[in-house]
Amino acid sequence: MAARTISAYADEKTAGVVERIAQLEDRSPAQIAAAALRFYVRLPAEAHAAFRRVEKLGTDMDMDALAREITRKTLDAEWEVAHRQLLSEMKAGEGENEDDLLAEAVRLTE
Repeated sequence: MAARTISAYADEKTAGVVERIAQLEDRSPAQIAAAALRFYVRLPAEAHAAFRRVEKLGTDMDMDALAREITRKTLDAEWEVAHRQLLSEMKAGEGENEDDLLAEAVRLTE
């Protein structure tokens, strides 16, 4: 996919967090920013507006609660994707026993 560079302003605290995340994930800060942008632009305009209102009018606790809810839904989505992948890769009727199924489930989630 073709890509182009765009720039964004970030305060020192946010820039530092992005740099630490990038280092932990062995990615560049630009890759972290691009992932955040890919997520944000998929949201509808109503979500953009609501986020801006919470960010402007809410407290740090409100933002932390929002982050927890997004985290919870992200982990739910990951589970759904893994479950769907597991079901598509399982070969029913080929003599798998429960131990084989459990081993395959573990392999798919690693």
